[in-house]
Amino acid sequence: MPIDLNVQKLNGLNVGRVLHSNKTCGEIIDHIAHELKKKMAKDITENQRKLCVLVDESTTISGKTVLVVCLRSALADAEPETFFWELIELDGTTADDITKALMECLGRDFNEDFLGQCFVSFACDGASVMLGKRTGVATQLCSKFPSLFVWHCSNHRLELAVGDVVKEVSGLNHFQIFFDKLYSLFHASPKNQRQLAHCAQAVGQRLLVIGRVLSIRWVASSERSVRAVWENYRVLHDHFTNAANDTSRDSRDRAKYKGLDDVLTSATFVSNLGLMYDALTELSDLSRQLQKREMTLPTADRLLTREIRVFESMVTMPGPHMTTVHTALAEKSFKGVALRENGRLVQIHAAQEKSHYMAGRPGTIS
Repeated sequence: MPIDLNVQKLNGLNVGRVLHSNKTCGEIIDHIAHELKKKMAKDITENQRKLCVLVDESTTISGKTVLVVCLRSALADAEPETFFWELIELDGTTADDITKALMECLGRDFNEDFLGQCFVSFACDGASVMLGKRTGVATQLCSKFPSLFVWHCSNHRLELAVGDVVKEVSGLNHFQIFFDKLYSLFHASPKNQRQLAHCAQAVGQRLLVIGRVLSIRWVASSERSVRAVWENYRVLHDHFTNAANDTSRDSRDRAKYKGLDDVLTSATFVSNLGLMYDALTELSDLSRQLQKREMTLPTADRLLTREIRVFESMVTMPGPHMTTVHTALAEKSFKGVALRENGRLVQIHAAQEKSHYMAGRPGTIS
């Protein structure tokens, strides 16, 4: 806050001499937030507006488990919108603890009669503590509010569907392992990062961050990692080649870089890279759309149905990156790097990866 005040002083604003400390400003913000909550709760209660509760577990920097509570409702006769309501520190992580904390949170602003009439839906992730059939939070809430509609977060369901594809489609495991090796190589070694940056500077490219793919993060994170390898393909090849020929490294280290370069420059890997880039671009866009606050179930259903049609069409009509790969395979060169065959790699088949799961079991994500 003092920094903001200094900026305002430079802009010529008279901010006075008191109430400038971080503690005081924090108390002012808390008071404003409390009054706004009271005003919003009063509007919702007096107008008997329907209420949807969205929750998600999280962990603070200090390691404490908290419950993020958001509400979705119409305010002042406007369209329904989703807004943050409260951050609850949990005494435990069982379904009973979460249910008790949530009901206490809602009870501070809404009476039980109102909740019985207007608490219409509850949304959460797919953790067993939330959606367990016998003692889950959703089950306990439904016992209190029989008309409650429970919804498993569409974005979490999308991630589960992607996770199932990883298990079922041959070749994805090898692709994921290679990216894990790249992540470990550059994430834990400033020396490798520096050498890679020098290679990028030599060819005039901007270095992108390489992360893990198809892990616990949202699918958009996987798309960024694949895009980083696609854009910095030549940089990675130069770095691996230099490291493999660096006599200051031991033989095991040089062999590791030689193996990584053999995978990187194989026609099969480039084919898999283009295929995954197209698929993850579509899934990343869908994931971001589903995360929007104004998203509704009918709109989400249309987006999911459209995405299935897109994947089905991409089986016979390659995406833009796969089209580039076909040209590269015909020329046996990708981004100026010669391609070669590597019989140890497994190729991902478009029909299996894009259509089998998405079209065969759409109920998993819709």
